[in-house]
Amino acid sequence: MSSWSLRWRILAEVIVLVVVTTVAAVLFEVPGAVFVGILAVAAGAYRARLLSSLFSKMTEDVLRTASIDRSHRISPVGPAELSRMARAVNRLADRLVRAMRDADKERARLELILESMADGVMLVDEDGIVEFANPAAIHLLGDEADYKPGVRLITINNSFELNELATGPARSGNASDAQLEMRPSGKTVRGIASPLDDRGGRRKSVVLLTDMTAVKLTETTRREFVSNASHELRTPIAAIKASAETLQHGAAEDPDARRDFLARILEDSDRIEQMVREMLELSRLESGQTPLDIQLVDATQFLNDTSERFRPLASQSNIEITVDVAENSLLFRADKAKFEQVFSNLITNAMKAMPEGGEIILSARIEDGGTLLLEVRDNGPGIQASHHPHLFERFYKVDSSRSDAGSGLGLAIARHIVQLHDGEISVDSKVGEGTTFSISMECANSSERAQTATRP
Repeated sequence: MSSWSLRWRILAEVIVLVVVTTVAAVLFEVPGAVFVGILAVAAGAYRARLLSSLFSKMTEDVLRTASIDRSHRISPVGPAELSRMARAVNRLADRLVRAMRDADKERARLELILESMADGVMLVDEDGIVEFANPAAIHLLGDEADYKPGVRLITINNSFELNELATGPARSGNASDAQLEMRPSGKTVRGIASPLDDRGGRRKSVVLLTDMTAVKLTETTRREFVSNASHELRTPIAAIKASAETLQHGAAEDPDARRDFLARILEDSDRIEQMVREMLELSRLESGQTPLDIQLVDATQFLNDTSERFRPLASQSNIEITVDVAENSLLFRADKAKFEQVFSNLITNAMKAMPEGGEIILSARIEDGGTLLLEVRDNGPGIQASHHPHLFERFYKVDSSRSDAGSGLGLAIARHIVQLHDGEISVDSKVGEGTTFSISMECANSSERAQTATRP
């Protein structure tokens, strides 16, 4: 059909029909008029069927475009009214597709944001049914296997406090927050729940879960650090005060007593200075503020230099220090000064615990997989197994009754230095058989070793 307006087509057809009927009546009288009338009825029926077919096809095209095939478009054929309608529906379909594509992009972006969030997000209704939970929330709840949309929160994590926090705002309309202990994971979680206006639907809450475990651990560590530091400083400060008071009450008149008490004051002052220095060093190491001067270190040369530095002091107690290296040119990347601090602490601790005539062995060898193993081994009295898990803790002392046992920070500092080098430090000790401190490091690769070996 042409694209004429439908009303003009009908008007033209009526005019043609009137003219033809008039001519037929004049020429053929009544039979001609009847014949023309029959033809007009047949033509009208055909025209009605054709228009009905066009409308039916357009209806099917609209339904297909709206519900089945979004890419399908209506062909603008037929009368002008149908053509304009087809073009209008096509433009509407195009806008709808663009809107749905934009909505899909926004939904995908929102899902990506929620999935990558470190904080947990949940949508919970007033009956405690979880309609949505992102991966972080599922992880914090502690039981990923039991989660699926529509399950009750109390069945995912058997916490009455969490359930009350999540459902309370949906029922009351008021936001709430609380700090919770998740079981069985043991995580400390802060939950913030806010009511969600669902515009006439079921009342719901949006719940934000933040993992506070590290923050709580840091706060606990800080309190313990301050408490332990205060306790350790109290003893030398009290000793200095007692010595000063003794001198003030007459001991200063006795030269021998004066020298003795002044020596004690100086010794306790040195202990305080050392403790403060080690606390500051440990604080810098834990905060990551200590810069490292990384360089290639020859393990054999390093151990030989270390043994030579301690040999005079060891000879005073009749302690022998030896070096045992499996092969030459064992290289590792480290801050040499920091590792000297680590070995100084390990050797000093061994010498304090060793009886006269003991032996300290410094060794280096390559383990399976190319790992370099550095060890400080002694044949001293050993350490009971109950102490092993705590040796690298701050202020921990195997024998706290010894006045010269140090601050208890040396091994904690050593552990942090080794960890900064991506290494591991461990202890193996048996009572009566001695103690071995082992440091595992990544050995320098073969090309670095070859370059060092050929360097003049």
